[in-house]
Formats: sequence, structure tokens, C-alpha cells
Amino acid sequence: MASQPSTSSTDKTTQQSLHFQKAITEKRKKEITDAIVEFIALDMRPINVVEGEGFKQLMKKMEPGYVLPKRSSISQALSLKYSDLQDQVSALIENSSALSLTTDIWTSLNMEAYMSVTCHFINQEWELCNFVLATKAMEVSHTGVHIAQLLGEVAESFAIPNYKRVAVVHDNASNMKLSTETLKKEPEKWGNVQGVFCSGHTLQLCINSALKQDRIRRTISAARNLVGHFKKSAKATIALKDKQKQQNVVEHSLTQDIATRWNSTCEMLDRLLEQRWPVTAVLSDPSITKKGDRTLDLSTEQWKLAQDLVEVLRPLITLTEVLSQEEHVSLSSAVPMLFNLKKRHLSLEEEDETPAIREMKKTLITEIDNRWQLLTMEPKSIYLLSSALDQRFKHLKFLQNDMRNLVYTEVVHLAEHLHQQQAVPGEEKEQAAGGEEEPEAPPHKKRRQQEISMLMQSDEEEEEHNESSAAKEMEQYLKDTTKVQSGPLTWWKQNSDRYPKLAFAAKYCLCVPATSTPSERIFSKAGYIVNKTRSSLLPENVNKLVFLAHNMKKV
Repeated sequence: MASQPSTSSTDKTTQQSLHFQKAITEKRKKEITDAIVEFIALDMRPINVVEGEGFKQLMKKMEPGYVLPKRSSISQALSLKYSDLQDQVSALIENSSALSLTTDIWTSLNMEAYMSVTCHFINQEWELCNFVLATKAMEVSHTGVHIAQLLGEVAESFAIPNYKRVAVVHDNASNMKLSTETLKKEPEKWGNVQGVFCSGHTLQLCINSALKQDRIRRTISAARNLVGHFKKSAKATIALKDKQKQQNVVEHSLTQDIATRWNSTCEMLDRLLEQRWPVTAVLSDPSITKKGDRTLDLSTEQWKLAQDLVEVLRPLITLTEVLSQEEHVSLSSAVPMLFNLKKRHLSLEEEDETPAIREMKKTLITEIDNRWQLLTMEPKSIYLLSSALDQRFKHLKFLQNDMRNLVYTEVVHLAEHLHQQQAVPGEEKEQAAGGEEEPEAPPHKKRRQQEISMLMQSDEEEEEHNESSAAKEMEQYLKDTTKVQSGPLTWWKQNSDRYPKLAFAAKYCLCVPATSTPSERIFSKAGYIVNKTRSSLLPENVNKLVFLAHNMKKV
């Protein structure tokens, strides 16, 4: 019989095991705690996840000697990481020459309103950077004045000087419009900031108007009912799969649209057209479909109109996707693409178009012109300035000669203004951007300074000034035939030394996104932590978690 280990030997082994488990260094403890904090932040988990029994068991298996911190300790660690990351983002903003903001308001499942703010700028390497700045609880009414106040608080919390604030991108809501109008009345705080409507939302409004036409509305409604029939009937859905196999049609499910999303309506019609003949086969089979449901099939005219609708709408989806790109310059493309859309896609020259489609195109053209003010846009509009500074569109062929030259003049003025600001340190920059100016020197002193400057100036200095003027740069820039390889920022990175003053204007104008999508994208992540099971989460913690989740991997 094998000998049994003595009790004293077993106790000794247990003690050694316990001693081994406790042998965890302070460095290792900190690494694990930091990893837990990152897990909570990146996956947008509620802080009380550390109190869950499953999480405790997991940590015990992973690192038996690690004592899980209390919820309050994790909360403190999150606050420290938030503070450190906020300092890093602030440093990057400080090193930028100009930035734009996007903002939007959303409501959680708990009916708590939040306003998100993101910033966008071009760094020294000519890379487009974007960060979430804040997710602020809207504790009072959502007035334009209050929105402007919150935007000011966010900008101040990151020490963004007024001369760097280029634009605020927002949707078309009246309170958002009022907020930027309010900001424009405070040049000492906001410089020459412009309000920019979200192109995605604006295009949605244009399309919504075009889809209200009676024949189009009835066709979409019929398509919606048809898809709904298959969604509600398991028998019809199974039969559809059989018909798809018989007819060798790709086995896709039908797609139900969301009434508030026009692109989903296009996707619904597109999928229905793809599955037209299997769908028709199911509806016409009396062993599958009741007699009363067979009338759900679209008429020949409706199938034709659905096809035409998809052909009109599909390029608009592409346009929306291009303008919503967060990692690439987008605003400079907006106006040139809209003009191309009108000229090449919404042309009324097609003779075989149905009256409904012609009317739809007319409505789209009118809506686009009015909502973007394409025919009355001012030369100093950030839309046109950014297009002029994008090598792909710099010739502004969509504008009349007089208007084109006015835009170029505005670019030159902006470039000279920004160049001068870079030479003016500290507080003087803010004064140059719209704040109070220092009292002018007395006339006799001012005259003496000018006389000394004139006497001291050399021919070389005068020649250098003339040669490097923004107007001279603009002239050469417009003649430049250097091709764009990978977008406007790559072009400017390669050519900024040749056009140093225009480069300042390029960073200023090209940092503005065409849509407020960056702020809207916060909803999906933020909504995960602000729901019915996490109602005790304080707004300040929502702000910290969203900030960390979006920014941690960007610095």
C-alpha cells in the first residue's frame, strides 16, 4: 500500500501554495488594474462590472494572487486615465493650427439627453485627426443659446483659442442653427467661426421632399406591404427560398425599410427587384398564398418605377458615404459633387423617363439649390474655400468667372491673415481673430516707427516679401499641374514648402468634415452604457467612458 502524505506535509504544501499565490509584484498589480480600466473603457462597460460574480471568478483564475479593487478604486483609476488622456489630447490640439467641431444631441433609453462634441484638425504630418471632446448632459431645455454655451464650455476646457475655431458642423434643426448664429456674435471667443449644416442630413431632407410625390409614395408603400407579408409569414419565407433555388436566384432575404431612413428604402426596393421573380412565383402559387394576398404583388408600372427610383437614389447613397468619411477630407468635395450630381445625374434630358421620375429630379435640383444655397453662396463660404484648396477641384469650373475670382481673392486674404497670426504670439493672436485690440500708438510714434522700418528695409527683404506673397503663391498654385496621388492632404504634405502661406489656409479649410456623422457615431457606443440596467451611471462617468473609448487608441 502506498504511503499517505503526513498532515504536516499537506499543510506545508498548502502554505507554500498560498505563499506562491500572494507573490505578485506591485508592478504586476498596476498592470492588471490598468488592463481592467482599459477593458471597461474600450468596451464601454459599466464600472460595477468588477462587482459581478463571473468577473471575480475570471480574475481569480487568471491571477489568484491579485486582489480585485473595489468599485470606488476602479472609478478613481478611470478618472486618472481620463485626466491623463485629456492632457494628451489637449497637447495635440495645442500643436494644431486650426480645428473644427461637430455636435449633435441624442437621447438615451432612459430619456436622458446628451450633447456630443468632436474636434477635427490636420497635424504637422498632414494627417487628419479627430477626437471626441465631450458628451455633456443636457439638463435644461435644448435652446440654441444653451447649446452655444455648452460648446463654449467644451472649447474652454481644452483651451482652444478663438483664432483656431474654424467651423461647427451640425444638423438642420432650428436650435442648432441658432447656436452657431449665437457663436458668431461672440468674435472675442469664437473668432470667424462658421456654421456648417450636416451634408448627410441636408441631403436626407432633399430626398424626403422628392419622395413625397403621390405615385412614388404609393409605390414605396406597396413595396413595404409586400416585404411585410414575407416578414410575417414563415410559410411564404420558406417558399421564397425554394423558388430562389428553382430559379437559380441568389438566396437573399427581403429587406424591410425604416421610414425615417431614405437609404434603407432604396435598399428595400433594390433587394425586392433582385428577388422579383421568386417573389412573384410565391404570390401566384395558390398552394402557398391566399387569394386575398395575391394582390400584394406590384403592378408592372410600379415595378418600373421602383427600378427607376433605385437608379436615381443609388448615386445619392454613394455621395452620402463619400461625404461621411471620417478619416478623409470631405467638405471640399461637397459642392463640386453636388454640381456634378445636378449636371450629370439629375439631367432632365432623358426622353424615356416617366413623369414621376422627371418630377422627382426637378424637386431634388430645387431642394439642393435652396438648402445649400448653391446659387447664392458667398465667396468666403468654407465650402468654396476648401474646394479651392483641394487640388482636385481648385479650378472651380462649376462657378462663373467672376465668382471664381472672388473665391481666389478670399483664399489669398485668408492665407495672409493666417500667416500673420502665426507670427503674432499669445494674446495678440486672439485679438487678431476678433478680440479687443491694443490701443494704437500715438501718431508721432507710429510715424516714426514706419520711417525707421522704411530706412532699415533691404532690397532682399522687399524681394522676398513680394515673391512669397499669398497672391503670388495662388497664381503658381493654379498653374501647378502636379497630380494628386492619394488625396489632398498627401498633395499638401509634398508641396507645402512651395506654397507656405497657402498651406496655412489649407490646414484651416480642409479640417472641416462635411457631416456631423462623427458626433452621431457616438450614439451607438454611448447608448450601450446609458440604458435601463445602468440608470445609476452619473453623467460625468458617461462623459469619461465615451471619451476614453473613442480616444484611447488614437494617441
